[in-house]
Amino acid sequence: MSRKKSERWQSLRKIADQFEQHAARSLGESQGNLSQQQQRLEELLRFRQEYNQRFQQSGAQGMDGASLQSFQHFLLQLDQAIAQQRQTVAAAERDCDHKRHAWQDKHKTTRIYDKTIERFVTQEQRKETRKEQRETDDRIKRPVTDD
Repeated sequence: MSRKKSERWQSLRKIADQFEQHAARSLGESQGNLSQQQQRLEELLRFRQEYNQRFQQSGAQGMDGASLQSFQHFLLQLDQAIAQQRQTVAAAERDCDHKRHAWQDKHKTTRIYDKTIERFVTQEQRKETRKEQRETDDRIKRPVTDD
């Protein structure tokens, strides 16, 4: 006997589910990376703020030209690192968005298979119910014989 349509579609649904799970893991990794990159940016910003406060305090107490130049050079390097980290965060956000859309597409496909299988199961149940009803009707219509 051939397999029911709903059973045949279950194989496709399982494959779609595997793709969805892979996309979900990929999205999770991307979100983790985004979180790490955002934390690094926050650390750099805090460090710059602290370093700038030290610069202000040292400047108020007076400092020689070499120290002033050293502070300013380091602040410039920090600003460059912050700008680069902002670009890294932006790239991680784009990657996360891309992977979120990919997961949503896979999730939608899985749901479509679920609904299709559900429709086939309903059709198969109706068909089975009609078949049973016909068999019952046929038994009722048959004359009873006393053998």
